[in-house]
Amino acid sequence: MPSVVTTFLVVIVALMLSIGAFGLYATYFSGQASSLQQQSLITAQAKEVQTFVSPISFSGLAPSYTRFNVSFLFWYSAPVKNVYIVPFVIRPLPGLGTFLYAPQGAQNATVFVNSSGKIQVPPSVTLNTVYTVQGNQLSSPSGFKAYQVAPTGTYQVNSTIYPGEIIVVWILTYENGHWYRLGYTYVNPADAGLGLYVVSQTGNFNGNSKKITNPPHTFTSQGGIQEGFWFEPIANTSINSIIFQENLTRVGNGNNYTITIYQNGLKLYFNVSTSSGSASTTNSSFIADLNVGEEYFLNFSYGSLLQSAGNINVTLYNQTDKINTKLIGFGGTHNGYNVTVKFGSSSTTDLISQAFLTSEQNNNPNTVAQFYNVSTQVWKNGYFYNNTNNLYNIISSPSNSLYDIVYWYFVYPSSAPPTTINAIVWYYPSGGSSSNSNLTTTYVPESGQNTWII
Repeated sequence: MPSVVTTFLVVIVALMLSIGAFGLYATYFSGQASSLQQQSLITAQAKEVQTFVSPISFSGLAPSYTRFNVSFLFWYSAPVKNVYIVPFVIRPLPGLGTFLYAPQGAQNATVFVNSSGKIQVPPSVTLNTVYTVQGNQLSSPSGFKAYQVAPTGTYQVNSTIYPGEIIVVWILTYENGHWYRLGYTYVNPADAGLGLYVVSQTGNFNGNSKKITNPPHTFTSQGGIQEGFWFEPIANTSINSIIFQENLTRVGNGNNYTITIYQNGLKLYFNVSTSSGSASTTNSSFIADLNVGEEYFLNFSYGSLLQSAGNINVTLYNQTDKINTKLIGFGGTHNGYNVTVKFGSSSTTDLISQAFLTSEQNNNPNTVAQFYNVSTQVWKNGYFYNNTNNLYNIISSPSNSLYDIVYWYFVYPSSAPPTTINAIVWYYPSGGSSSNSNLTTTYVPESGQNTWII
């Protein structure tokens, strides 16, 4: 009898364990089935997501142009009600595909929508983690903004980037307590034409423009003149490829001069031609060897007020150091102001980003300091930097005693650069002044068209 009871109890226990195990397995497989069903649903929704990105528009941020504002239109369609957009800027990560990119720090991107004629930012939530359709977890320790949008729509994405960065846009939805990324796209502005346009050739700038009323005698043997420009060789050449050419035509008696700076091979030359009637002479000097893709600043000065009177003092710099200095024989300019300047050539060998010209009336210490501060500012600030405000501050200073400053800026920070660019001129009609009460601002128009390279 006891053995029968024992057997009965064993059967009961085995049955209960079987029922418990069945319950556990049923619960497990039920959860698995639900999870698989959820993943299947998200996968199906992701396959129906559509996106389209317009061409970008961009604008460099002055004055250094090391960053850009980039914007584009983003159209999408998603088969869900809860839709959110996450835009962010990121530098490509080696060994990691864009599929796994997530916001790192500041997003540097915002979404805008046109609502009833007004540009507005949609409402947003802050998230830390989302999941891909495949189950990958994408996280950002500092969190990121997700903008709530309609299931289908067109939105403007604005961002601020450094060259080399890309813009990623996620499409999210919220299902059963989790955020899922249904789809994504990205824009590489470098591939879409982002960059700064720089001149490789200009038309002529005529210094005796009628817009300049009572111009000062900039080009006079009794003064001091300084000119300079930034340039970048972008190719080797087997011909004399002109980077800068200036023709000085006498007013009254005197010589005519042509200053030509050119590249041949990867060598830089400075050439001065003097003519009077049918007689002419040429003085050409080798300055330095150049490297393709390196940015250079060339500065030259002449006039009786300078230590190099009777010569042109030519100095070449790279971004950080002086490369070489040469004294080139020069007979001295005459009293007059007729000058024609041209930059670059049709060979597209060099880019010219900016240039200046300034002249002084006397050589007192303050004037000399201002005179050379012009070139110092342009060189120290670098190849792309827009020095318009800096140079204006120099010549408008109450202690100014410069005659004038002429400034060309040949960098265009957005698409569709203009065919011509004017030179800005600040000058004193009656010569150097101790106050800026009669400082005049005007422009010298360009005759011809620019050739731009991005």
